[in-house]
Amino acid sequence: MKRILMIGVVLLGVAGPALADGLPARAPGLWQSTTTVDGPDGQPLANAVDVMTVSCVDALNDQKFFLSNQSACTSLTVSQSGSSYRIDGVCSQNGKPAKIDETLDYADAKDVTLTAKLGQMTVHSQLQWQGECLAGMEPGDEGDIENGAFVKADNINDQANQ
Repeated sequence: MKRILMIGVVLLGVAGPALADGLPARAPGLWQSTTTVDGPDGQPLANAVDVMTVSCVDALNDQKFFLSNQSACTSLTVSQSGSSYRIDGVCSQNGKPAKIDETLDYADAKDVTLTAKLGQMTVHSQLQWQGECLAGMEPGDEGDIENGAFVKADNINDQANQ
């Protein structure tokens, strides 16, 4: 199930600098995401409740986690209402169209809530700043912590995410 969640996170943020001025900057460093995925019936999927992942964010990679590569999108818009931002569009993911439908609620630069529709599933993530990135992490890295050590699953800058 972690692999499905990581794919969902990558789909939500295929790399690219598009609309970088459209979202507030998050604090650089280690971010922990606690994610639950609801199925079409609105109920959490088995093994997809409170799944924790981590990512290393810096100023150059922050927006990439939420915005798609504009050149791969037929449309991508960011609209704001107070501290809530909505991202809508259609982008190409692995050669296939992918609908982007996200809402980001910024409590502040260290606390963000993400809600996204992925087909008939809904992803709910609470993202919270934890401090410095862990030893061995590079900006853009995503993964989890096992036995106190970072285990890389992906990097937002990897070619597959372009």
